[in-house]
Amino acid sequence: MSDAAKDQSNHEQQEMLPLFSATDTGVRMTSLQPGHRVGRASPLLPWLLAAALLWALAGSVPYGTLLGLGPTPEISKLLGHPVTVGAAVVLLFVAIGVTGGLYSRADQQFGQIRVAGLYATLAVAGGLFASAGVLLLWTLTSNLSRPFDLEAIATSPTIPPELGAVIGACFALLAVIVLLRLPGSIAHARRRQADIQRLRMEGSSFIGTLTAVNFTNSWLLNDPMFKVEVSYTAGDAPRVVLARMRTSADRVPVIGSRILVLTDDRGTTQLELDPSNGAAFEPDKGKYAAPEG
Repeated sequence: MSDAAKDQSNHEQQEMLPLFSATDTGVRMTSLQPGHRVGRASPLLPWLLAAALLWALAGSVPYGTLLGLGPTPEISKLLGHPVTVGAAVVLLFVAIGVTGGLYSRADQQFGQIRVAGLYATLAVAGGLFASAGVLLLWTLTSNLSRPFDLEAIATSPTIPPELGAVIGACFALLAVIVLLRLPGSIAHARRRQADIQRLRMEGSSFIGTLTAVNFTNSWLLNDPMFKVEVSYTAGDAPRVVLARMRTSADRVPVIGSRILVLTDDRGTTQLELDPSNGAAFEPDKGKYAAPEG
């Protein structure tokens, strides 16, 4: 097997393992794949810009035709042409694919689906706002005599540009909110990854045992959430760590599973399933599956 195939196999295996956190829960739970360094934002910038641009291009057609943001009748007719609509549909599927790639790469970089979700949301909201903003500005500057009146949304017999402006403003607000939240989320993910990296290199390592697995009757992206207890011995003294666990429905470790406990003098704790001893998972794979609908 080639080195690239081995790396891919190891990556897929790590993705299937449960994620533990003694400090965070839900979307803030953070991982760091063995051998990976703390995540960086710079590799994601080209993907973010590409996704935003594709959403802007795909969004120009509905903005121009359905929401009345065509600067001239000729351009409005062009945007509503079947060929243009077909191209916009193709761009939409490409935009969805590139945004999915952005999400996956952000998750790989920072090991946190909260950061990945913010990146994807920023690409969509930023691109659609840019499209609406350009078309609105072009529409208003092409007809300076036309007043901009929000009351036209309720009184105009046709769809007015003001409606497109309001929808564009909603996307702008969403993009601003994401921009305000993203730096703090990235900083949190990087701190947690730095803690994990430091514990693996310098922390004290103990072999623990999974002694309790309590299902919380909640799911995150179809992954069931649990409260768990891990028991281990440090200096002849028994200790217990309480943590959250997120995993796939077919990768729920059974009680008695071997858990690697990493700690330091600061009180930071990291739990990792130890697959080297032959990890055993819940045999009923549908027991914790997310409900449909």
